[in-house]
Formats: sequence, structure tokens, C-alpha cells
Amino acid sequence: MLALTGLELYTPRQVFPNGTLLIEGDKIVAAGPEACAPIPSQARRLSLPGRKAFPGFIDLHTHGLLGKDAFSRDLADVIRLLPRYGVTSFLATTITLPMEDVYARLREMADILQKPPAGARCLGIHIEGPHLSPKRTGMANAAWCHPLTRAEFDKLQEAAASHIKMITLAPEEGDSLKLIPYLLEQGVIPSIGHSDASYEQVAEAVRLGLDHATHTFNAMPPFHHRKPGVIGAVLAFPQIIAQLIADGHHVHAGAMRALLNAKGVEGVCLVSDSAPFAGLPAGQYEWEGYTVILDGQTCRTPEGNLAGAYAFLDTGFRTLIHSLGLTPSAASICTSEVPSRALDSPFLPGIPQGCFAKGPGVKSKGRLLPSYDADVVVMDEEFRVEMTIVGGEIVYQ
Repeated sequence: MLALTGLELYTPRQVFPNGTLLIEGDKIVAAGPEACAPIPSQARRLSLPGRKAFPGFIDLHTHGLLGKDAFSRDLADVIRLLPRYGVTSFLATTITLPMEDVYARLREMADILQKPPAGARCLGIHIEGPHLSPKRTGMANAAWCHPLTRAEFDKLQEAAASHIKMITLAPEEGDSLKLIPYLLEQGVIPSIGHSDASYEQVAEAVRLGLDHATHTFNAMPPFHHRKPGVIGAVLAFPQIIAQLIADGHHVHAGAMRALLNAKGVEGVCLVSDSAPFAGLPAGQYEWEGYTVILDGQTCRTPEGNLAGAYAFLDTGFRTLIHSLGLTPSAASICTSEVPSRALDSPFLPGIPQGCFAKGPGVKSKGRLLPSYDADVVVMDEEFRVEMTIVGGEIVYQ
């Protein structure tokens, strides 16, 4: 048993200034004020005064980091490296390539996921491209973009050994809209992104079950009050969970405030969209045939388009707190609880009062409660990561 003591504990719905977190195996067995947490004599104690503990970050949209591409055999290195930035679970995200390359790389990823190394838990694969609008490709090569078909999805899932969990698509392209119910039946989350859809087309997608949006504002037509489009639909439909890149470059602070005001923290899912070169020195790099230029703050194509993010999820977490004024609890909901809910983990609408809130008694993520997975990020006073625990094991310190 592992006992973390003396820390500021965010469940995140409750905050315990002098909290204790007890971990046995891969589960949390107690979380609350020190007075309510008798520590067994055999427990390993870690006293962490002045530190803050949050549920581990869950990144549903990351392409890699530090020169390692998640869309390749480098996925093993991505798993090992992400805990440095507080990430305990993630979806490995792809990019637009010719389809034969896509299938080959999915097979490589599936090989790694058969026996992943210690580190962040890869909960599946997020397919981002090539099922994008040719009008909203971002950095992607429009010549490689085409609508999703059922046959192609089945082939993708076969190559990925059924690890695909999310797929970004433009529902207005081809028969993509009609595939939403089928994707949901297969346990895959359809996410609208890189789309030029009208408000009415998004409304029909929502009726069919769409409830997720890829990096809101980016690769979408600008909002207009007579043609609200994708952004207007994301703001208007409460069931849509909106991904947000909060690196300070992808989205203006005013737009981030507008999104949070419209959706509430319960409707916003913070993502990094980190590029494989995130965190590397400034310079020019090649990313699967794409040229990417790093300036120490952003990743861009030679034409100036953003090509993924240079920052990680912990940067976005700090942005929400320091730039937008969210409480640490509210920011934690966006980094842990909402992405967990998006992935269909059990979600409790309220927290009972008392020394300890009781969890649902099933495997779950996104909160520091009894019976939840022991995925924890410990941060200093400036919200910098000092320790990351995945499944009860310290994987970064």
C-alpha cells in the first residue's frame, strides 16, 4: 500500500488542504482529510507538504513528443515519456497519409499495444485524417483526403486490431453522416473536425449520436451569426464535448472564455494536440513528408499553418488557471473528468459529503475517489509536474 500525505488533494470536486491518498494495488482505497485516513503500519509513506494532487491527465489528442511519433513504433516511447507532463492515459492520434501508409502504421501501433511498456496508458487510437473536408485540411495534404466509408473503417479497425476508439470526420463529406450510428455500434467515438459543415448538417449528426468535436475553432469555418456553422453548433448543443487546445496560440483567450461560458467546464475537454516535435529545439523538421518549423512556441508549416502544438497538456492546465482564472478544481475537470466521460468511463453527477466520497465500485478514471484507478499527478505550487502515478506505480518523479 502507498500513502501520500500532507498534500492539497483535489478529487477534483472537493479539495482537502491537508489530504491523504491511500493506494492499494492499482486502485484508490481512501481519499480525504488526514483525520479520516488511518494509515496501515505496512504502508509506504510519502510526505508531500506543499504539493497538490490531481487526477491524472487524460489526453484524447496527442501525436507525440520530443521527437517521437505516436503514429508509428515510436508509440512505445510516447507511452514512456508522457507521464513527464502529468498524462496518465491518452489516445494515440494519427495524421493524414496515403491509405497504405496508414494501414501499415496502424499495424505497428497494434503490435506495441499488445504488450505496452510502463508509462501512460494508451486507451486506444484516434484517427485524425484522411476523412477531412478538403476545405479545412489544416496541415494535411488535401489530395490524400476523402470521405469515410464503412468498408474503409472496417479495414482500418482490422489493421489496428480493434484499438481505434475515436475518429475525426467531416460529416458533410460523402456518406460520413450516415456512418455515425455504425461507428457508435462499434464502440468508436465519431468526432466532428476539419469540417465545413453547416449548422443544420451538424444538427443532423447530433441527432444520429455525434457528441464530440475535435480541437474546437481550429480547422472550422469562422462563426457568423447568420451562418453559425460548426462552431455555432458546438456552442449550441450541450451534448457535444468540445476539445480545446489551450496553448495560447491555437485559440485566443477570448474565444476560450466564450467556449467555457457556453459549455461550462463539464463540456470542455482539454487536449494538447502535441506534435512529435513538441519540446524540441527551434528548427526545421520533417513529419511523414510534411515540413514543420519550430520557433520554440509553435509548430508550423512553411506556409504558416499550425501543425500540431508545441506545448503539452500541463501547459494548457496552467493556461486555464493563470490566464483564464479557472480554479484548479475546474481546470482538473477539463483535463481528467471530461475526457474520462467522453470515453464512457463511469461518471458521477454529484459527490456525497463526508470524510470520503464513495466511488461506483468499478474501474474508472478521472477522479481521486475510492475504487477509482490510482492515476495521479502531483504538482508543485506553480502547477509543474513533480510526480506521476499510473495504476498505483510511480512512473515519473
